[in-house]
Amino acid sequence: MSFRFAARQRGAIGLVAAATMGLAVLFGLLVVDSGRLYLEQRKLQRAADMAALEAVTGRGDCLAGGTSALDLAKAAAARNGHALDADHTLSVACGMLNTGAASLRSFTVDANRNDAIRVTLQHSVPSSVAMALITMMSGKSHATTIKLQAQATAGRIGPPLAQLNITSTLLSIDTGRSQLLNQLMSSLLGAQVNLNLAQWQGLLQANVNLLQYLDKLAIKATVNAGNYTELLGKTIKLGDVFLVMADVAAQNNPLVDVSGLLSLSALTKDAGGIVLGELLNIQNGGTNAGLDANLKALQLVQAMAQLANSKHAAEIELPISLLGLANISTRIRIIEPPQFSAIGDPREAKADPRLPKQIYVRTAQTRILISLDLKPLLGGLNLGIVQLTPNPSLDVGLEVSSASSHVTGFNCASAASKSLTVDNQAAAAKVMIGTINRTNFFTSTNPANASPMVLLRVALPLVPVIDIGLGANSPLFSSNDRHTYLRPPELGQASASHHLSSSNIVASLRATLAGVELSPQIPLVSLVLNLVTGVIGTLLGSLLDPIINNLLTLLGIDLNGVDVGANLSCITGRPQLVL
Repeated sequence: MSFRFAARQRGAIGLVAAATMGLAVLFGLLVVDSGRLYLEQRKLQRAADMAALEAVTGRGDCLAGGTSALDLAKAAAARNGHALDADHTLSVACGMLNTGAASLRSFTVDANRNDAIRVTLQHSVPSSVAMALITMMSGKSHATTIKLQAQATAGRIGPPLAQLNITSTLLSIDTGRSQLLNQLMSSLLGAQVNLNLAQWQGLLQANVNLLQYLDKLAIKATVNAGNYTELLGKTIKLGDVFLVMADVAAQNNPLVDVSGLLSLSALTKDAGGIVLGELLNIQNGGTNAGLDANLKALQLVQAMAQLANSKHAAEIELPISLLGLANISTRIRIIEPPQFSAIGDPREAKADPRLPKQIYVRTAQTRILISLDLKPLLGGLNLGIVQLTPNPSLDVGLEVSSASSHVTGFNCASAASKSLTVDNQAAAAKVMIGTINRTNFFTSTNPANASPMVLLRVALPLVPVIDIGLGANSPLFSSNDRHTYLRPPELGQASASHHLSSSNIVASLRATLAGVELSPQIPLVSLVLNLVTGVIGTLLGSLLDPIINNLLTLLGIDLNGVDVGANLSCITGRPQLVL
């Protein structure tokens, strides 16, 4: 059998081979182009993801006057190869996340909120060569570029968190005050503290990140990482507490002198321990993001020293020469350690601060006793029948209960309307004037009162000598207010501050003196009594005002001006891609 038309089939294999090669080249071009476009799309998506994450990390928003989410996204995109030009575009939208059926998330645009931020990138690239060839073979026109688009949405999905703190109004330290701080800290720690002015100023300027501090302290205390409940309930050596604080403060404040913390750590290496849970109040159920806040190093040092001192309830007596005032001695006693920082979920806020999970903060209870020798000041009054007692000594006792603050409400409806409502109370105080039993005054169980101080003696003919006593036990009423912080800063930023104007102690002392009754009442000496009362009133106003204010400031309590700081983060947790 023979094939017909054999001559006609010559070269057919060559044509098939050529067609196959052409298809192979075409498919190869498609593969290369697809890979090229895939890589370009992947690069574009990576740039969009990073831009969205950095916009959220920087807490950007879409409102005028705030941190621009658009600027943050542009900077991040440029670092990842998407600098804006004719072929590279970028758009940003702020809004919130909604969770629908089957727990599916969706993004709603709302310029007033920044719960989540959506970034859209577009990049024009050369179109596919293979598609261009096919289009040309069909006789149609073709686009030389193709526009790729990538979109990413990032946000934080943690609960809202609020933070409160009460700080002193101490803004600067001079040489004289640094000496007083050394004396006071030496008494609290039971060791000779001798920090110089630069070291005290360094402690005042340095911030300590609470989250970093607790994480490093957990390693030192052999506590599992992240187990803050165990850490706050464990007794830790005071020297280790200061040593870890020095490490964290040096990292957080590279340009600030924090060597004072190392000195304090060396001084207290053999001292006892403290339980941080008695100092820091972390609301149950709070996330780790709530701990990512900055506290002043000086605050922590003062509070920890007071906490350590409260364990043995030692009394502090400041020498007369140190205060620079003659005829005055001062004794201080810390009754309980201060609680100056609280972090928690404001959704749990209730009217009663005693309920669980409340964001509530207060200072320490403190007692101060000031004794004045009146004889040199009054010059030895002697008007014949009315004489000053031989050794008149006036005691002034001040019992300070607390200064407190409590979150009662919040608003996270939008970035523009974000607010935190706080009820504040200046500490109730009791002023005792006269002769005070020091044993009773410095106990935490027995009430203390002042008995009238024998100030004058009246000697009339044929009448027994009459002693005139001066005394008062007057409570000072608490001062309360409700304050709403408008757009308070995020956690980790400097707190918004509210100055609580409490009852003025010196003014109250003068008012108390004005109402003092002298017993018994003798009309013949009323003029003299008024004179003495006026002298004492002037004395208290000029001498006790700076003493009380300075002592309370050094103890972290300033009842004449309590500053309550607040922070609120409506969205918390670490930034993450959510869509």
